[in-house]
Amino acid sequence: MKSDKIKPYLFENWHIKSWKDFDLLQQPNYLNSSLLLETLSTLRCANKIVTENEINQLKYFFSEAEKGNIFILQAGDCAETFESCSFEDVKLRVEHILSLAKKLEEAIEKKVIVVGRIAGQYAKPRSEPFETLNHFSLPAFRGDIINGIEFNEIQRQPDPLRLLKAYENSKKTYDWIKEITNHIFFISHEALLLDYESNLTHKTTYSDQWINFSAHTLWLGERTRDLKSAHVEYLRGISNPIGIKLGPNANYHEIISLLKLLNPQNISGKINLITRFGNKNNNLNLENMIHFLNHSGLCFSWSCDPMHGNSYKTNNGFKTRNFDDIISELIETHKIHNKLGSFLSGIHLELTYKNVTECIGGYKNKLNEYNLSENFQSFCDPRLNKQQSLDLIELFSLKRNL
Repeated sequence: MKSDKIKPYLFENWHIKSWKDFDLLQQPNYLNSSLLLETLSTLRCANKIVTENEINQLKYFFSEAEKGNIFILQAGDCAETFESCSFEDVKLRVEHILSLAKKLEEAIEKKVIVVGRIAGQYAKPRSEPFETLNHFSLPAFRGDIINGIEFNEIQRQPDPLRLLKAYENSKKTYDWIKEITNHIFFISHEALLLDYESNLTHKTTYSDQWINFSAHTLWLGERTRDLKSAHVEYLRGISNPIGIKLGPNANYHEIISLLKLLNPQNISGKINLITRFGNKNNNLNLENMIHFLNHSGLCFSWSCDPMHGNSYKTNNGFKTRNFDDIISELIETHKIHNKLGSFLSGIHLELTYKNVTECIGGYKNKLNEYNLSENFQSFCDPRLNKQQSLDLIELFSLKRNL
């Protein structure tokens, strides 16, 4: 990408494909370009998964969260799989998250709005483009929307037809959610695969705005939030609420520029900042960031993702997270907000209703690293299991104000 195409902190002339002229990060290399074009053409004509009215309703809830009037619970799988797309599995996922929301609502005496990592969370960013096994390298697994988990050349090759499968599964999943809940259960995923996202984005006749109809809200990842990234360029043109993941290396001035790019009209309910510093880096970094940004005059709400900054590998090779680190970062984040007169308005969690053994520790049924091999099911990041996620809500409810 030529640097002369960009003016500092100012992106002009947005259109639905303008992101292609910016820094492309975390995008697959499709060998069959004609099949990709055919697939994208089909996606452009596909039925909308969510509605503009639903998106506007969630934007209102985020604006209320900014004021501390409500709380957002955003939770679900690290990465959905095509295999898990069944009515019974969706039902169990939804019921578990709703049960957590109910417990949280009773404890904090505040309305809790549920936003699921569901019905579209099929793509995953990766630290390395390749995976090596027995001295043989293949493209890394990037989620079922791109390639397969099996370590062979055919499965690891990005397949455009998976885009259609992901759309079909997302549509079915959200239809099932509405059937299960009898009311709106908001859906979200990371805005990662830009060919998919942009071809499900349309200008509305009602509001004359560009909307991504694949989800109510999307988030911008820690790896893709660079000001010159294609992801930022795409997201600045849509009117959906947008989450921004912020790690310990986030620069205050860069975040101000990002907020102005993604929300130039400074609309309340548009931006949700999701801190993910990790328990070891949380205290001073977060306090400085909250103080600086809260005095910027810009509109946004604060959430905490206590999962992603606390990942590590055990001696026997399992990627895991320690429950104590997760709950400690969450409670400390809440206390820092309170100290500064700020509002922690949400939690962002990776969890499952299943009795998996992916995270160490817990409040009632503690796991150690030797337990991990018993039922480690995640293809990507470790999730809190059913009991651990219940423990987290209980401990947060008990200790947040101590």
